[in-house]
Amino acid sequence: MACTPQAALQGITYDCANIIGGIKSLYVGYKKGGATFGGFEGLGGVLIERNYTDPAYGTIDVSSATADPNGTTFYEVEFNTKDGVSVFTDVVTIAADGTKEVVPTIMVEVPLMSVSNMQALADMSQAGVELVALVGTAASTYHLVGADFGLYAASIDGTSGTGRSEKNRYQLTLTGSEGELAYQFLSEADFNTMAAL
Repeated sequence: MACTPQAALQGITYDCANIIGGIKSLYVGYKKGGATFGGFEGLGGVLIERNYTDPAYGTIDVSSATADPNGTTFYEVEFNTKDGVSVFTDVVTIAADGTKEVVPTIMVEVPLMSVSNMQALADMSQAGVELVALVGTAASTYHLVGADFGLYAASIDGTSGTGRSEKNRYQLTLTGSEGELAYQFLSEADFNTMAAL
């Protein structure tokens, strides 16, 4: 027996005005903060519309957002936006038995195996750490990833390169298992507001 739909279907618009690929900004933070640093769950006034029947479903309202009193939540991960490697994917898999899984993956190439980059990646890759990420794409879409169940550092791959034609870099892959596609900010200004918290 099929389930009763929770919302009416909607049309999908075709827009070729700005379909350029790639990500242009990435911010990462802890889902739950600590005594001296902030976390996503410590932010106040961030409203995510999770009701399927609401026309604003999946959007984020930051008009009343307040920072976590314990400290900064999000930190920028800088990378070359033309590296041909960095990417954000969001894959929904639905089985015939009704089970559903959403696997977000963020892969970014961080130039240079420096001490500071190593230390930052080590902090992200501790066992059991849950992360959230803010992803801005070149097509001017802005996403909150890992808000429901958190992301984790699935792999960190460092290489010196074999010569001048190859990069000295770390490659970071964040992934998770969410219930829905990544939530979206309505504007770049809202995305920047959240990133500054």
